[in-house]
Amino acid sequence: MSIKYLSPLSNLEAELKPLFSNEYMLAFFKYFCDEIESQIWWWRKARNARYDAKDFLRVFFYSEITGRSIDSASERLNKYFLNKKKGKQKQYADGRKERVIPHQTEVNKLLRRIGLEKARSILRACLDSQLLEALQLNIISRKVNVLIDFTEHSYYGKRRDKMIKGTNRGKGTRRMRHYLGFSILSRGIHLFAGLEHMARGQSKIPVIIRFLENLIDLGFELNYVMIDREFYQAELLNEIKDLRGEILIPSKTYKKINAMIEEFLKGTGKRIRKYTISRAPGGTKQFSQELYLLLKAKKGHSLSSVKQDFKKGKLTLNGAKKLIYAVMTTQKPRGDTSSRASRTSQFYKKGWFIETGFSDLNRMDHRWKSKHDTTRYLDMLVRMLLYNSWKINKVYL
Repeated sequence: MSIKYLSPLSNLEAELKPLFSNEYMLAFFKYFCDEIESQIWWWRKARNARYDAKDFLRVFFYSEITGRSIDSASERLNKYFLNKKKGKQKQYADGRKERVIPHQTEVNKLLRRIGLEKARSILRACLDSQLLEALQLNIISRKVNVLIDFTEHSYYGKRRDKMIKGTNRGKGTRRMRHYLGFSILSRGIHLFAGLEHMARGQSKIPVIIRFLENLIDLGFELNYVMIDREFYQAELLNEIKDLRGEILIPSKTYKKINAMIEEFLKGTGKRIRKYTISRAPGGTKQFSQELYLLLKAKKGHSLSSVKQDFKKGKLTLNGAKKLIYAVMTTQKPRGDTSSRASRTSQFYKKGWFIETGFSDLNRMDHRWKSKHDTTRYLDMLVRMLLYNSWKINKVYL
């Protein structure tokens, strides 16, 4: 789809001009449109049909760019183009008025027909294109840190299938869609790089490994792969290490780890300790991965001061333990181990970038009426494109 099909929207200057400092962001929507058209090759305009695919996508883009619902975007565009049209607006015998822009129900119908698998292909192509563009502009380096985390979207419909999971964190509902998100961090720039709608009972390990392999195929190298406690599995850590990535993960409060923290406070253990995570016996294949446990004091405290306060009796053992947390990594400490542990633990905090990124995406959200998985997934994709475009533009300009 060429830019000319989107150009009529630029006449709505008051609404769109502040959103575009140049045509760079618009180029991503063009690419997205091309990818959708390549995936809906089955769609053919009927002989007497009023609209073609570009009319539907125009409504969708306008909705995303301005943060309006599909219904609001459709009606606003329809009114705009009717005012530009010469002659009187036609009215049908049943009272309906002539439209030149598809109604929101027709737009949603087309988006649903794309299907979740094709939507995944569109997302993969669009986000890969953005990452390579950022690399070519020298905004990010070839060696990247990968951030992985889940995000939940509350669901209020009546469906009860494997794509809708239970939750106790939703407002006014116990159902939600569960997405596994991927992003990269390089040269201080955070960009979204992938999204997967996870089904109930679906293993996250092959999904994560497939994403990392795709990143490597694009020409990137893995530095840290930063994951949360819920990814604490020997098999996953083992496979990431095989891809030459270094894992950075917060420690769970196991008895052995609590004992290591107690030993440090009592002076019988070091700040950096070796720790091996293994798959529980009984599986078809056994996995184990050696890690390094790094101790770090919570914000506003230092390890040495916590340790001294404990020895002087100013802090109880439990009180001192509450001020210390542990981070695990597969990267072997080099040089000044104390300094290395501090820097590595501090760097782990950058893993929150994906959390704040998801918060930014949610702030872009608007009142969608569709409860279909594909429509929601494409909506998430476009918000990711907008987020990345904003980040790249901010640095590039």
